[in-house]
Amino acid sequence: MDIFDTIERLFKKGYYNWEGKTQFDGSGRRLRRLIDEMCWGKDKVDEEIKKDLEAVFEDSYDEMLVCKNINVWTLCPHHILPCNFKVYIGYIPIGKVLGLSKFARVAVALGKMPIMQEQYTRELAEVLWKRLKPNGLGVYVVGKHGCIGCRGVNQDLDIITSTLRGSFYKEPSTREEFLTLCRR
Repeated sequence: MDIFDTIERLFKKGYYNWEGKTQFDGSGRRLRRLIDEMCWGKDKVDEEIKKDLEAVFEDSYDEMLVCKNINVWTLCPHHILPCNFKVYIGYIPIGKVLGLSKFARVAVALGKMPIMQEQYTRELAEVLWKRLKPNGLGVYVVGKHGCIGCRGVNQDLDIITSTLRGSFYKEPSTREEFLTLCRR
């Protein structure tokens, strides 16, 4: 018997007198699948990101590009409860561009392990900055956290984090353009 079977057994025991206790049948198996789907190992996450970042193409485009509303599910490492991120990535390329779908793939892959939103935002910016070497880069994340919404303070809060690099950090007009596009 593994930990997931034990959890199912404990729920059934805790609700032994309730007619709905049969709803827990198979819950251990479903929990195991959830963990397998949402909690990749660090090596698998890194391998997926590396593969996705190979889709770089020579191009002379040198204006801002923003990829908005990337939907990412992850787990809070403190409470093991779901978090939903809306991710916005913007960059100004220099001579090479990333395949557009790869922004979403990289963002989703990084969320496939329990990770704090602050760390997620910083790591996503860092991996894109190192690989693309753009003129500027911004990552803006709006998070909804299960640990805030369904327990504790019980609030439907938007948690916002951002990381800016290059011209997005140094040039106020570039920063403002990016943040305005994210907020639309």
